[in-house]
Amino acid sequence: SKMAQLEARRDHLADELSLLETSIAEIKAAQSKAEQERADEKDQNEATISEAQEGLEALNMVVELLDHFYKASAKEKVSLSLLSQPEVDAPDAGFDVGEAYTGAQSESGGILAMLDVMKSDF
Repeated sequence: SKMAQLEARRDHLADELSLLETSIAEIKAAQSKAEQERADEKDQNEATISEAQEGLEALNMVVELLDHFYKASAKEKVSLSLLSQPEVDAPDAGFDVGEAYTGAQSESGGILAMLDVMKSDF
């Protein structure tokens, strides 16, 4: 009877060991899959960060360029010394005689402010 109890206990422990080994294998497979997914996500995140940094650099360059353009164009004048014909014959361009295009100065603040908001998104 003692031998039968020990054999039953051995069989029970063998079944339990088999279940635990199966569970360990499943857990290791899930862990491996999770580690691979994390590695893939890390690569994607690094690419996104790199892209965002490039975008911020480009945006800073645009802001600098537009700021320079609006500041410089506000002071522009047209030299009439190069006219080969009298001013009267020139077609109407929507400007006064000798007036240069100075950019949309009234909108420049709005454009630059919008770009600043975009910079804050980075």
